[in-house]
Amino acid sequence: MEKKGVIGIGLNLFDARAIILNEKEEIVDKVEKKYEVTAHKTIEVILDLFEKINAKASKHRVSIKGLGIALGGVVDKRRGLVYWPQRVDSSCVYISVPLKKYIEEKFKLPVIIENDANACVWAEYVKKFNDYRNIIYMFSGVGCGIILEGNLYHGRDGAAGELFVNVRKNMSSSLGDFYFLSPWPLDLGIVKKAKELIALGENTILLKKISSTGDLSFEEVLTQAKKDDRLAKNIVKEAAFSLGVKISFLINFINPDLVIVGGGLEEAGEFFLEEVNSAIKEFTFNEMRKGLKIVFPHLGRDAASLGAGLLILKENSLLV
Repeated sequence: MEKKGVIGIGLNLFDARAIILNEKEEIVDKVEKKYEVTAHKTIEVILDLFEKINAKASKHRVSIKGLGIALGGVVDKRRGLVYWPQRVDSSCVYISVPLKKYIEEKFKLPVIIENDANACVWAEYVKKFNDYRNIIYMFSGVGCGIILEGNLYHGRDGAAGELFVNVRKNMSSSLGDFYFLSPWPLDLGIVKKAKELIALGENTILLKKISSTGDLSFEEVLTQAKKDDRLAKNIVKEAAFSLGVKISFLINFINPDLVIVGGGLEEAGEFFLEEVNSAIKEFTFNEMRKGLKIVFPHLGRDAASLGAGLLILKENSLLV
């Protein structure tokens, strides 16, 4: 009897993963690779991962019936477009790519394209948190996935969950400074801050972790923060506090049952979550916090690919 399955591909902050998901929603096999977060590299990585995981599907004798892809950017589900921000001077322009059509024509499979945060929140909801009806999944500080009354919330065009406004030269008004709402880097500015302080002569083990080309990885800063390097820990705590302020606004706005802090930030460890919680206690209303649960994700780096696979199963009933 033919075994049927789908492929889910998810791009995370640190790596990209592809899985085979069978009709029982079980992971049959997976592959992963490091990648650089750019529009060009994203497409290249998706194609490479598909070829590798499809070969494993043949090995397991699984017939692939669909492909789900979860990635960063503004995803217009209605038209199958992905908009990637590209910084030009102090502003961002958006590169539009008809990714769904391109992938479907290349692989001859039904394809869904989903925002990474949406895929993550759906996977966590289906597999771990289906007792909760209203969930926010923070994917770094850049965007969020939202479950409202047990349903994934997409907005009109499928692009809901982006947590910033376009930048202009003057980010203030008579009501105050609103630069806080400008786009955040995926790493919450942690690496940039670390480099600035190292350049000022601050004592830290991170000085030995900078490459010959001047690169310092986000993952390394998080690792040293967990090892109690003073500079690394202070930078990460400051970023956690800023994220907690942003989450506080969403809590007051949406009044969720559960907030999941993920997208790679869970790698920072429990002290990061403690600092986020500290900010939330300071900036949310008591009534909004009552009964609220704030956690790291349970599915880790598999969440995006698993969510993409689960969504292609759900939306197309491919294995019936």
